[in-house]
Amino acid sequence: MKKLGGFVLAAMILTATVGCTGTMDGVIRRDAARIQITYTDSRIAAAELITVLPSGERFRGKPEKLDTTKEMMGSGAAGSTDAPASFPALQTFPGNVKATLTGSQGNKMECRFKLTDTIIGFSSGGFGLCQMSDGRVIDVFF
Repeated sequence: MKKLGGFVLAAMILTATVGCTGTMDGVIRRDAARIQITYTDSRIAAAELITVLPSGERFRGKPEKLDTTKEMMGSGAAGSTDAPASFPALQTFPGNVKATLTGSQGNKMECRFKLTDTIIGFSSGGFGLCQMSDGRVIDVFF
């Protein structure tokens, strides 16, 4: 009986520390191409986002909580990274998490996500919006 209790405890600890992996579905508005964005951990601070576009360019980046106070007080201000003017589709998106993904061919993708629960992270579900440096917009659902 003691062995079973120890095994259950070890399994619970392993599950809590490993997190989880999942995918988000995206649609590129310009050509209706579908993509998947993979998160390697559902927790915001530990997650990494990875996607490959139909062109073959691979994007990778880390999400972080969106500081709404900073965004309201200094939106577009010098040094602000919250929805810069070069990503106009994100200016009014009501997200609570942001991410900057860097492409393997030199492009950049800015994303905003509205997570159902920021404590649980991406596995709680939600929706998002990403914009590429060339202007393309991607709607994201998870």
